[in-house]
Amino acid sequence: EMKPDVVIVATGGECLVPPLPGVDGPKVVKGHDILSGKVAVSRGKILIIGGGMVGCELADMLADPGYNQTTGSAPVTIVEMLNDIALDVIPQTRMLLLPRLQEKGVKAVTSATVKEVLEDGVVIERDGREETINGMDFIVLACGAKSVDTLSEALKGKVPEVYVIGDAKQPRKALEAIAEAAEIARQI
Repeated sequence: EMKPDVVIVATGGECLVPPLPGVDGPKVVKGHDILSGKVAVSRGKILIIGGGMVGCELADMLADPGYNQTTGSAPVTIVEMLNDIALDVIPQTRMLLLPRLQEKGVKAVTSATVKEVLEDGVVIERDGREETINGMDFIVLACGAKSVDTLSEALKGKVPEVYVIGDAKQPRKALEAIAEAAEIARQI
């Protein structure tokens, strides 16, 4: 029986589901599930909750005419709390991404807080006023990740060294997780 001296836990992150009324509706899909290919989003209007890196990546993919050969591109609307989208994307990438989203007709509703998920849309608050966006076929959650790490606790005491890295430690960008892994590798 082999017993490792060092175990690195990189169990990753899972989609953060905001505690909103209606968030478990039939048209609600997790962004991670689309990106991993677990769920296919076909024809129809798509609303993405979250205009960070994941939300914009999804919009870029789903609004692409090549994504769905039969129906062409899907109209995509992003709802973002901050005053702009893709603020967590590195500047060089963002410079190419924003015009591409515009070209594909992606609409961005910024400085908007989602209050409730409806059957076919959302209720948002903007400038102190409530607005409704509806007529959507899919509502995609792209509001960040939460850590998935039940493993490191289970391993404590069983192996001499346990390191938790990546999104399992704290959700953030891949570059940061890679730098962290390199740092641990140097220590080991």
